[in-house]
Formats: sequence, C-alpha cells, structure tokens
Amino acid sequence: MSKVLLITNIPAPYRVDLFYYMQTHQQTHQQTHEFFVIYTNRNEDNRQWVIDERKLLQSTILESKIIKHKGEGDVHYLHIPQHLTREITRINPDVVIAWEYNPSAVKALLWCRRHGRKFIHLTDGTLYSERGIGRVQKLMRHIIIHHADACIASSTKAKEKLLHWGVPERKIFLSLLTVDISRFRYAEKRENQHTLLFVGRIIPLKGLDLLLRALAKVHQSFELLIVGDGEAEEKAKLMAMAEETHIAQHIHWLGFQSGEPLADAYRRASVFVLPTREDCFGLVLLEALCSGTPIVASKYADGAYDIVHPGENGLIVDPEDADALAEAIDSILSSEEIQRRYSQNCRQYIPQFEFEAVMQGYLQAIAFVTSGNK
Repeated sequence: MSKVLLITNIPAPYRVDLFYYMQTHQQTHQQTHEFFVIYTNRNEDNRQWVIDERKLLQSTILESKIIKHKGEGDVHYLHIPQHLTREITRINPDVVIAWEYNPSAVKALLWCRRHGRKFIHLTDGTLYSERGIGRVQKLMRHIIIHHADACIASSTKAKEKLLHWGVPERKIFLSLLTVDISRFRYAEKRENQHTLLFVGRIIPLKGLDLLLRALAKVHQSFELLIVGDGEAEEKAKLMAMAEETHIAQHIHWLGFQSGEPLADAYRRASVFVLPTREDCFGLVLLEALCSGTPIVASKYADGAYDIVHPGENGLIVDPEDADALAEAIDSILSSEEIQRRYSQNCRQYIPQFEFEAVMQGYLQAIAFVTSGNK
C-alpha cells in the first residue's frame, strides 16, 4: 500500500470533507493508497469555519509563524510551519501532494528529491489571480512547477496557467474544487421571485459596491440578501452607499450563516450574484449551482468558467460595467420562464463536482507518477 501525503494550509471544511471521502472510499475502488494530511496551521484570523474533528483522519495540524500582507482588497497569509520536515519524515510517504508556492511546498519538494519520492503540485491559482506577483514569487513558481512530477489543477483556468508556465499537458490532471454538495439540496425555481443573494466576506475584493451601483439601475423589483461578515469599515461604506442610491430598504444584512440557514438562503434566491473583482474559484458559485439557483457571475471569478454556462444556467459579466450587470440581473428577474429553465439546467452540471468525480484527478495524477511516466 502506497502512502500519499497531502500538505495544505488550514483545515477548511471543503478540504476536510474531500480528504475524508478519499480516505474512506479506497476499498470501493480497489485502490492501494493510504492518505495522510498535514495542515500547516489550525486557522487564520479571517475565518469562522467550524470543523468536524471526527473527519480529521490521519491528520496532523502544525503551528506556523504567519506573516500577513495587506494586498489589494484582501489580506494574504504566508505560513512558515514548525517541524514540517520532521513530520514528513515520520510519515515517510511515497507521494507528496503539496499546495501552491509557499515554504511548505518548497520543503516538501526538497524532501522528495532527497529521498527519491514523487512530488505532485496542486494549484488553485490562475493567470489572472497571479497577475501581480513579484520576482521572488515567480522564482518559487518556476522551481515548484518545473520540478514537479505531475500537477493537479483545480479549475480549467488553473490548468491554463500551468500550460502557460510550460507544463506538458500530459502531466496536468484536473480535479475541480468542490464542497460537500449534499448539503445544498437542489430546489427548482417554480414561481417568479425577486430575491437576489450574495454570499461572501464583506471586503472590497468581493465587489459588493459594484453590485450596489448596478442595483440602482435595475428596473425589476428586488430584495437583496447579503450573507457574510467582514470589515466593519467596508460594511459601513456599503450601507451609506445604499442609502445614497435609495436601495437600502431592499437590502437585508444577514451576517455569517452556515448549515441549514445558508442552504435555505440559496433555495430562496431567484438569482445568485457574485460581483467579485478577483476569485481563484468562487465556491459560492458551486453552492448556488447545487441549490438550483440561476447565477450572475463576475468574469473575474475563475471558477465561473467551470460552473456557469452562459444562457443555460446563468450569465458571466464584467461587474465593473454597472449597466451590463444590471441588465443581466433584470433579464433573469423579469422572466419566470428563464428562472425555471436556468434552475432546471443546473442539475446537469452538478455531477462533475461530486467527490467521486473530483477524487479521480488525484488518483490519475498518483497513478501517473508511480507508473514511471515522465
């Protein structure tokens, strides 16, 4: 039985759920892999996630020195973990799968080279999300990408990036980013509704100000549910903006939601709107899809190109263009037939995000590196 070690930053629920599935569904597929997980820290201070500790099978959570960097619209976290090399040695894996281009990935790569083990690079990042990286960051990408035995991309846009960096297509395996989609029950829209939904952190990067600007131009009646917490200063600015544009009475600030209250918000919504200025993926789009909710997505949400099929289950627009965003929202709100058709079409795009399908990308990459391919 081969040992496969997964190294990522924190136990985000969507990662924990997938890893748990991979660890508990090996016999079904007659696989001979034993999966271990290392998280380089317990949490980051901008997250409110609650983890089911029972799902942390063969998992180690290290402590890291965390360096925070205020970027454009968001805070970035760099983990410098303690005792990572020692923990890798203790597990003694045959294959290591490490995320992104951080000190942990570099240490894991060096360990694999020193011990003759296989190294697989996994990335969520895209050409757009990484457009502003500096020289050191480019060097880290060059080292990791060009020394990996294989790569896993979590979206088609992430695969585009790997191809751009010179990775041969035969060494790239697609494993779409996903959540436990069973938590979001599909519910076809059956009557003309006028409820818009936004889910996400209240920070400039998510583009809520762009949505409010567009809503002032929407002709249909609407209510907007905003689910999420974030920066108090940003929320105050948005509330003032809503007052100035005379739409404040249509907005309901629901705060952070999870579990059934969150799932119910998706089911209630006529349209899910993500006006983000940048998102490597945008898992909230997947949650909307699995809930049967028509979507209006920003063209800067890179996961939209795997989830939203324009004219079928939603639309992709430039959120900086207030007229285009308003027109997209109006076009769905104004038609009961479009709402129903978009909702019905969501169903056919869900299976590729089931854990069973997503796991295949990992298994294919592992099979590739362990079979002697180059």
